Amino acid sequence: MNPRGIAWYILKQVFNEHKLITENYPFIFENIEDERDRRLVVEIVYGVCRFRGRLDYVLSKFANQKRTEPDIWLLLVSAAYQILFLTRTPDYAIINDTVSLVKQASYGNKKKSGFVNAVLKRLAAGKDALTFPTPENLRDFIESNLSFPYWLGMKWVSDYGKDRAVQIMKSLNFRKPVVFRCFHGLDSFGPESRFHPTPYIDNSFEANVPIYLMRAGSCYVMNESSQLVAELLRTFSGKWVLDAASSPGGKGFILRTFTGIENVIFNDVSEKRILRILENSHELAIPISAPVQSDFLRPVFRPSSLDAILLDAPCTGTGTISGHPELKWLRQPGEIRGRAKLQNRMIRNAFSLLKPGGILVYSTCSLEKEEGEDVVLNFVSEEEKAQLVYPFTFSSERIESRFKRFMSSGNFLRISPDKYLDGFFAALIQKKS
Repeated sequence: MNPRGIAWYILKQVFNEHKLITENYPFIFENIEDERDRRLVVEIVYGVCRFRGRLDYVLSKFANQKRTEPDIWLLLVSAAYQILFLTRTPDYAIINDTVSLVKQASYGNKKKSGFVNAVLKRLAAGKDALTFPTPENLRDFIESNLSFPYWLGMKWVSDYGKDRAVQIMKSLNFRKPVVFRCFHGLDSFGPESRFHPTPYIDNSFEANVPIYLMRAGSCYVMNESSQLVAELLRTFSGKWVLDAASSPGGKGFILRTFTGIENVIFNDVSEKRILRILENSHELAIPISAPVQSDFLRPVFRPSSLDAILLDAPCTGTGTISGHPELKWLRQPGEIRGRAKLQNRMIRNAFSLLKPGGILVYSTCSLEKEEGEDVVLNFVSEEEKAQLVYPFTFSSERIESRFKRFMSSGNFLRISPDKYLDGFFAALIQKKS
């Protein structure tokens, strides 16, 4: 199949069916054999999701979106991304391929193909004269320059102030390198010169290749912010440590390498996720005890039985938009409140399972304070046995020195996204003896 046609199909899955890009990876492998074509599909799909607002704005100079069929508009958006960003590909090749796709999809409808041909030719001819909204008009700047939904951009302006919110959106539009945790060495990947240590965490490396090209065996794709959550327990000593929402298992695997932790319990809600943990454990050659399949809203563990719990709670994932750009278009305002209700129940359940003196690490890969600071503060204010402790109490000194700048008032870690880091929140809560 034509790679541009497959990219168009996947974009329709994302924007029409609200599916994640990664859910479409099997479709890419089933329909494209050539690795260069696979890379092209991934480039187009991620690029369109990253810059959809800007692309809509550009196309609006040459066509009327309201009078254009949604699927045809999405194809125009895909072509616009290629014309504006894939500078090594001649414009005429992009236009010809796109017009052919319209002809195939509309059974040779000359009106539709002629329309697409005319719009793209005008765009190609005028692309060097394009200008974009400036911060003076904040709504247009957020939507049509930074390419974010207005509601989300303005929420961050309210939460973090205008300057920091703009920087967050710019950072989330960066294409991060693939970062992975190395458990047994880099030998399985060939020459180590292709890989470079990342700036924050030891045994973490970057490689500028698509995630789906990373082979299992010694390394595990995992952002440094996500690795940090487990690193907060590096020097902790205890017999039983629970990774409460484990899948796909990365944080629990890191906990397994810490000498002070005797047993790591992996728990998740679905059989499919449990199988994924077992798969990754086998491929990484990290032995684990049999995982527990249970819903953490109704935990099956005995109260006051665990020394530590890592609760990386299900969340909106807005801190990971750089790697999952479709999330900014799929998330809706009401989801934040719904996730916060779930998190409030989960943090209370987790705390009830701790022994006196036990430690709960609560984290989310969200930039929303409702899912981070608010959840923890509400809980601690209501639970007299809960106390916030210094987040680096059980980390290494190196981790403390590299991440201390992310400390916020209240003993919280609020990590802003940058070239390497996803946006994250973390806090340590101890059960008073």
